[in-house]
Amino acid sequence: MPVAARGRQPEAKLLTPTVKSVVNLSEDLYLLILEGFPEEFDPQPGMFLHLRVSPKDHPLLRRPFSIQDYTDGAATLLIRVVGIGTEILRKLRPGDRVDALGPLGTRFSRIEKEDRVLMVGGGVGVAPLIACCESAKPGGEADFCYGVRNEAEVQGVDAFKDRAESIRIHVSTDDGSMGYKGFNTDVAARLLQENKYTKTFTCGPWIMMRKTAELAERYDLPFEASLEVQMGCGLGACLACVYESTEGSFIRSCIDGPVVDGRRVVWGD
Repeated sequence: MPVAARGRQPEAKLLTPTVKSVVNLSEDLYLLILEGFPEEFDPQPGMFLHLRVSPKDHPLLRRPFSIQDYTDGAATLLIRVVGIGTEILRKLRPGDRVDALGPLGTRFSRIEKEDRVLMVGGGVGVAPLIACCESAKPGGEADFCYGVRNEAEVQGVDAFKDRAESIRIHVSTDDGSMGYKGFNTDVAARLLQENKYTKTFTCGPWIMMRKTAELAERYDLPFEASLEVQMGCGLGACLACVYESTEGSFIRSCIDGPVVDGRRVVWGD
């Protein structure tokens, strides 16, 4: 299960990777690939990088991005343009240096040999779940309900073609251009009726994660959720990224999470 609440970021380091490439997927979605990390850099599925987007005072705050892949010294981040910061990052060019803090946060538990995991990811929330699939132990199985707007946003899944019997990708798109037309939670509900699972992972839009939480509770499954939200410091001090917990306290997404026991989250109605 995710690491318990902590008072610091034990793996945090100030880093200055360089841009390897920027790959545009659609009008507002792209991959930022960074390289030049130190040898000891070892991000785990669910952890994130906190990037400073400009050397100037504006925009001031760093932006957090889950690490989708880390292979041969290069980290892949899936980013959607939602404002000035993410637009600045999209305009970076190969060789540009980036001010990064990381790896930060908690991880998803590993998909072990005896596991069959139901994963529900939407939008940029597919990124840490792709990392979970990549780290799955031989014999571990996953059904990945992969929800995006359209076919152009489907990426990162070709690596699992040789593992199709154990890592099964169930694509759903809003416009029906690929896979199931509709919500990936509909696909998840059907799979839960047909199969037995050992645990459930989710990351993406709040309404999608809330629906997944309801499904996990209905089937009495261990449930891990990555709470993606805008952060301030990323170190647990500013309390800008808190969520209400069922214990009456607050969960700091940056340091108690982002991956938490989803049963501790107050999801609301």
